[in-house]
Amino acid sequence: MFLAASWCMGRFMWLLPIFTLGWLFVSMTTTYGIAVALNHTFPNFPYISYTGVEVPERGIFTFSIAVTAIMLAANAEMRFLFVKEIFHEKKMNKKWKNTNVAGLVLGLISSLGLLLVGCFQVDVMKPPHYFGAFLCFVIAIVYLWLQTVITWKLRHVAQKEQDGKVWRAIRKFVWIWQILNSAASTILLILFSVSKATYKMQRKLNMGTKWDTLRGVFLLSTTTEWLLAFSIMFFVLTFIPGFKRLKDIKVKVTLDKGEKSGPPPNGEQQEMNDRERLQPEKQEV
Repeated sequence: MFLAASWCMGRFMWLLPIFTLGWLFVSMTTTYGIAVALNHTFPNFPYISYTGVEVPERGIFTFSIAVTAIMLAANAEMRFLFVKEIFHEKKMNKKWKNTNVAGLVLGLISSLGLLLVGCFQVDVMKPPHYFGAFLCFVIAIVYLWLQTVITWKLRHVAQKEQDGKVWRAIRKFVWIWQILNSAASTILLILFSVSKATYKMQRKLNMGTKWDTLRGVFLLSTTTEWLLAFSIMFFVLTFIPGFKRLKDIKVKVTLDKGEKSGPPPNGEQQEMNDRERLQPEKQEV
């Protein structure tokens, strides 16, 4: 992922978060539009997964979500490398370096969850789909808060150094944005989880359907799911100022030349022994 992203974008890596958000928005609106146009779902806020159940939108949904997952993983990896370089320059302790590694792991797990959501349709493969949704949403919220803490530390370290006022202001703005974004995403996750559980429980008890008495709680669960998805994606935009500071991105490849420091091969060793044996005979003559 790092190799592909660095080769494609280079110093324009700061565009990656914008491309990621733009790709997801176009993909979700496309599958939603096709599903509604073909009467495969209803127009008033269905669950996101139900916009990619039937053909042909199913293939578009799977492909677009898979690409989004890869792009999100690339964002998480570039964020990790950016923070790693700063922590190395500032000589941060091992605790913060491990925190950065934990952020990368959480980001990759969340991306894997999104990939599961796209590859396993909700109508025929519910267990892996819901497991992927759990990784995608819940782990992502933990990732957001962890990155917010890392940004706070970066801002705290920068204040001790002679960084310009502009970059200090940008770090402060990004930190505040991340706090608000993480808080909003957490609230949306709670509302989505509670409303969906309430809707499913009341429907099993025959208390109504999504078209009558349960319409309110159903719409609350679907709208909060859409808002939660885009809220998490908007967080990625906070990586732009950091990515803009990436001056040079290189991938170093080292090949094994086959050189060995041990004893020579058997043939060379035999030749050396013969020379040592012949050397005294020349001296006697």
